[in-house]
Amino acid sequence: MLIDVSRALPIPLPVQVAAAIRTAITDGSLQPGDEVPSTRELAKLAGISRGSVVTAYDQLVSEGYLLASQGSPTRVHPDLPAGKPGTAKSPIFRPQVESAQKTISLKPSSGHAGGVRPAAWRQAWREAAAEPAITIDAAGQPELRRAIAEHLRLTRGLTVNESQIIITGGSREGLMLILLTLAQRRGQLRVGVEDPGHPGLRRVIPTVGHEAVPCAVNESGVDVHLLPKELDALLVTPAFQHPLGASMPAGRRSELLAWAAKTGTALIEDDFNAELRYRLAPQPPLAALNTAADVFTLGTFSTLLSRNLSAGYVVTPSSFAEDVRETRKILGMPVSAVTQLAVAHLLKNGHVRRNTKAVRNRLSKRRAIIQADLVPVLEARGAHVSEMAESNGVDLALTFVSPGHRDAFVADLQAAGIECGRLESLWSGQEQWHEGIIMSFAHLSDQDFDTALRALCAEPTSST
Repeated sequence: MLIDVSRALPIPLPVQVAAAIRTAITDGSLQPGDEVPSTRELAKLAGISRGSVVTAYDQLVSEGYLLASQGSPTRVHPDLPAGKPGTAKSPIFRPQVESAQKTISLKPSSGHAGGVRPAAWRQAWREAAAEPAITIDAAGQPELRRAIAEHLRLTRGLTVNESQIIITGGSREGLMLILLTLAQRRGQLRVGVEDPGHPGLRRVIPTVGHEAVPCAVNESGVDVHLLPKELDALLVTPAFQHPLGASMPAGRRSELLAWAAKTGTALIEDDFNAELRYRLAPQPPLAALNTAADVFTLGTFSTLLSRNLSAGYVVTPSSFAEDVRETRKILGMPVSAVTQLAVAHLLKNGHVRRNTKAVRNRLSKRRAIIQADLVPVLEARGAHVSEMAESNGVDLALTFVSPGHRDAFVADLQAAGIECGRLESLWSGQEQWHEGIIMSFAHLSDQDFDTALRALCAEPTSST
C-alpha cells in the first residue's frame, strides 16, 4: 500500500497518514478485515519515521477504523461498512487535506514546542484508567497533589504540604478561586496588576467583580516604591515580566515581600513558564522565601505538558488553605480524576523534568538563532528591537518611528502568512508601546519556526 505524504504541507505527518488510510477505507480500496502493512513496512514505503505511522495507527484504532490485536496483524475493523470497490482513481491513497497557506501566529501563547510524546501520554492514561475504584477528592486527587509538592521541592526549592495545594482548571480558574476566597474575608477587592503586563489574567479580575489597579514596572519588575496604597492583592510575574522581559532580582523580591507583609497585601505569583525561562535553573518562587507575607502561587501544566491541557494548581499560604479548599468544594472540581492521575504519573516518573530540560535546550538554540540571524534583519528594516534577554525567552518587542511604519511592516508579514501581537494590548500608558508589535517563538513547531524565520528574513514587499 502506497500513501502520498509531504513534509511541505502545514499538516503533521501522522495526520496525513491517518487521513490517507481513512480515504482508502471509505472509497473501498481497503475493505473490512483487510490487513494493513506493519508500521515498519509502511514507514519505509512512505519515507517517513516509524513513529509517525505508529501515531497514525493509534489514532485510527481509537476511532474504530483499525483493529489491533496482540500477536496478530493490524486490520481494517471488520465491523465497518464496506466501501465501494473501484472508486479509487489510483493505487496511491492521498489524504484529503487543504493545501492553502497556513497562518503562523507569533502572538504570545501558553505552552512550547516540545510537549509530552504521545507514547508517554498513552502510558500515563493507561495507568490512570487502570486505577481501581477512584474516589474523587474535592481539592484534587492526593496522588497529584503529592506529586506536585515533590516536583516543586526538587525543581523550585519550594517545600509545601500537599494540603496547601489545590487543583484547578488552569491559571485563570486558579486566579478566580483565589479572588473568591480573598473576597470572603475582605469584600470587594482592589487588585494591583503590572502595567504594562500580559493581558490574560488581568481580565479575570473585573469579570469576577473586582477592581484592577495598574502598577508601574521597570527593568527589575514591579516598582515597589510606586505601588498604590490600600491594595488587597497584587498579581505579579517575578520570573518573567511581559513585555520587558524582566526577571525580578533577589533584592527586589525581598523588598516586595517586606512591603506585602507590612501592608497586609496578598501576593499572587503567576509562575507562568518559569521553569522554561531560565538558562541554568529557575529562581525559587516568592513562596519559597521565608516571609511573613501571604503568597499564593499559580501553576499550570499547559507549559510543561500540553497546550491543550486545562489543568493547573494553586499553592496557598497555610492560613488560607482551608478557606480555598472550601471554595473549591463549592465550585466543584473541573479536572477529571483520570486526567489528574495521568498527570501525576508523568510527574512521578520524571518525564516532566526530562522533557523540561529538553525544551529549555531547544529554546536556548532558538534564542541564539534569533539573535544572530533575525535581530539584525529587523533592525535594518527600521524596527527597534527589545529582546526579553534576562531569561531564556524567545520573545521580541518591536517599536517603530510611526504607526505608518509599523503598519507597512505588519502588512509585509501578513502577506507572508505571519501574524503578530500588538503591544498596545498589554495596556501600558507609555506612548512608545502604542506603535509596537510583539513576536513570540516559544510555542512554534520546528517547521513553523523555520518557516517564520525565512519569512521574516525575506526581502520586504512594501516600503518601510
